Amino acid sequence: MSHISIPREPMSRRAALRGLGATIALPFLDAMMPSARAAQGKAFPTRLGVLFMPNGVRQDCWTPEGEGSGFKFSPLLQPLERHREHVNVLTQLGHANCQGGDGHYAKTANWLTGTTIEKTTGKNLRCGVSMDQVFAQQAGGLSRFPSLELGTEPVMTGVDFNVNYTMLYGSHIAWRTPTSPLPPEINPRSVFDRLFRETADQRKASALENKSVLDLVLADAKALRGRVGSDDQRRLDEYLESIRSVEQRIKADIARVASGENLDPLAKDAITQLDQRIKAAMAQQKDPGGWLRLDHTEHSRLMMELMTLAFWSDSTRVSTFMFGWAVSGKNFTFLDGVKHGHHECSHHENKAEKLEEYQKINTWHVEQFAHLVDRMKSIKEGEGTLLDHTLLLFGSSMRDGNAHSPKNLPLVLAGHGGGLAGGRHLVSSADTPMCNLFLSMLQLGGAKAERFGDSTGPLNGLV
Repeated sequence: MSHISIPREPMSRRAALRGLGATIALPFLDAMMPSARAAQGKAFPTRLGVLFMPNGVRQDCWTPEGEGSGFKFSPLLQPLERHREHVNVLTQLGHANCQGGDGHYAKTANWLTGTTIEKTTGKNLRCGVSMDQVFAQQAGGLSRFPSLELGTEPVMTGVDFNVNYTMLYGSHIAWRTPTSPLPPEINPRSVFDRLFRETADQRKASALENKSVLDLVLADAKALRGRVGSDDQRRLDEYLESIRSVEQRIKADIARVASGENLDPLAKDAITQLDQRIKAAMAQQKDPGGWLRLDHTEHSRLMMELMTLAFWSDSTRVSTFMFGWAVSGKNFTFLDGVKHGHHECSHHENKAEKLEEYQKINTWHVEQFAHLVDRMKSIKEGEGTLLDHTLLLFGSSMRDGNAHSPKNLPLVLAGHGGGLAGGRHLVSSADTPMCNLFLSMLQLGGAKAERFGDSTGPLNGLV
């Protein structure tokens, strides 16, 4: 058993590694505890992560067989079999307040609010305060960032005249106030810099944009290693190596996109033209934004890794991630046998070919979620893991993309935040409000809440 050297005065939970142009928050260390015994107690906060999958699921392949702990995973949920003891599959939850609106928008914007949105073709948006933001309002002040909103596709503007809704509703699931949606950041480099670097002006002033954040805090890291025990040294090394890995993946992907690797001539021409446009915009603007991504799997995994690092470092305790916007037409032809975009496949009209493609796209999403569970399960915190101190909700805002029904939504809850048990298929009575689940999650996370949206009480059987 290794000897743990703990200072007389515990290290501040807000301690960070600093260098000119970089600030790296630290993970939980034994040196932050007043005693080794405290490290085994309730020293770790509950984090809340929400992952949104657009366009529903192939419903005949989603619901598990059986209830309780003896259930059998459905074809779509097979990637989660290795995490059986860490997940709860939830059936028969829905949003009654979403049933009156047409299409995707009236089900997506309010997925985490349970309210009815105001139908508009303009910018006078009104929805509700989302569950994640209620959590953030109570727990967010204890971390650097109240919440972190992530995505892979830009916010859509304009009007969908098929249903007469502004497309802004389809690009947001997090709402700070009923009229203030929080747009997701889609550029992993921007998220990385936000978490681990100082301000953009400081970086530019010190000309450090091309240096690794780890190089910038090296002296501070060495000094810290000399003051903590061997277990903390191992945790610190693992954490910093994870940061380096993400940083290198982002740089490699930027280089790959810039080189046009494996692209046809038309795509290379398009990238060249876009690059010229970006350079022209940068000459006129300080921060033109924008992010060109070609590998959807790597993009999604980078964002999920950034969520993990943000939780691990306690930079935030609340994060949402949108795999795509409400009517995402993301091209999934990188999957064998898929010839159409996501939204087109979801409108399958019960045609066998499209149903098969739809199922493959759904399976890909479940596989990414399983990857995130893998990652959080691998990170040790005290006597448990990061997954033990996290609630991860994964699902979609409609049952089937062809029918657009907000009833019996496809939902999986992973993790053990608040002491939640796993390994169950929980079947509620028909039309149970999904807000009952939200209320339970808020209470598990320690938030003071007696009601949320149209909840009728905590979700029966969850706790």
